[in-house]
Amino acid sequence: MRRFVGAIVAVLAVTVFAVVPAAAVAVPHWFKGKVELTSVPVTVTTAGNLTLVAAGATIKCKVNDAEEIWNPVGGGAGEDLMTAFNFSKCKVTAGSSACPTKAFVEVLPNGLNWPSHLLPGPPIRDEIQKMRIIIRCLAGTPPDEFEGSLSPEVVKNKLVFGPGSGALTDPFSNTLEITGSDTMMATGKGAINAK
Repeated sequence: MRRFVGAIVAVLAVTVFAVVPAAAVAVPHWFKGKVELTSVPVTVTTAGNLTLVAAGATIKCKVNDAEEIWNPVGGGAGEDLMTAFNFSKCKVTAGSSACPTKAFVEVLPNGLNWPSHLLPGPPIRDEIQKMRIIIRCLAGTPPDEFEGSLSPEVVKNKLVFGPGSGALTDPFSNTLEITGSDTMMATGKGAINAK
């Protein structure tokens, strides 16, 4: 009987110590300046430059988007909802047969609104889910739609796309990778950040 009780105590001790490190990971929240946001959504706009690599081509675009950010009741990770994601001034800087240099190129979001939530770090990331981006090179050619999730790093008031952010895929398993940064701005004083 003592061996049985001793074995149970040992298993419980291992279980407790295995759970403690997981509980020690802090859940990230959104902040405006030094003030933690509440469950009331705050409108944030962003602007930046992104480079898209797909179908053997490199496309550089300006991006402007709008989103709502908040921290859920109960203390869960910060959440947001991407309501606009607009590409402009897109140029093919390194071409391919499917998308030649200096060709007409159109990059469009599809299926907005895109939900997202903060992931604990380091680094803290914002996982943007259900993203759908359409790329059309050359007028009159069929578009290519890429979808999935991206997880840019949250660095001060920027979403930084790059290593670790992931890639979107089209129906033929071709990938779309995005690099660059997108600066978040809210009305009033205080930079947007996650910690």
